[in-house]
Amino acid sequence: MVIIVTGTIGIGKTTVCEKVVNIARSSGYVCGGILTHKAPNESLVILDIQSGEKETLASSNSKYGGPRTVRYSFNPDGIDFGIRAIERGVSSDILFVDEIGHLELGGKGFVKSLELVKTEKVRNCVLVIRNQFLSAFLSQLGGKPLIFETTISTRDQLPQKIYSSLTSSLPAVSSKRSS
Repeated sequence: MVIIVTGTIGIGKTTVCEKVVNIARSSGYVCGGILTHKAPNESLVILDIQSGEKETLASSNSKYGGPRTVRYSFNPDGIDFGIRAIERGVSSDILFVDEIGHLELGGKGFVKSLELVKTEKVRNCVLVIRNQFLSAFLSQLGGKPLIFETTISTRDQLPQKIYSSLTSSLPAVSSKRSS
């Protein structure tokens, strides 16, 4: 099952995903992949969900030599860190990729995660895609992903709704985790 969490910048898409991770983990499921947070200095920090390790993904100043967008200079080490976390997360019960955007439209960043989803190498995945990019990526994904839009009025209910949708396609934990 492919779930897309969408919404505008700063509306709470990452927070929704963090809550889904917490609900799933507390139910015994293994979560992997990445979450991206904005640091107080406006840089983007990527979290490997499985290891808990963090790496700077991008900065609003020009100190990195990786890809650039209007707002950010991307850290090549941060992109590699995220790719490794996504690759490890493929074997988890639920893979999270937060977020797919400008870089992936240009074939960079975490674009490989889209191929993993399209070729069904990932069984259960939550992708964060800002609403302005949603239509561009839907055609690349194939299939019929479930789309949940994060708004001020929906963001508190979304984690449980997303988790409930995921569990309909996940094996029961008790039968998966013997011992």
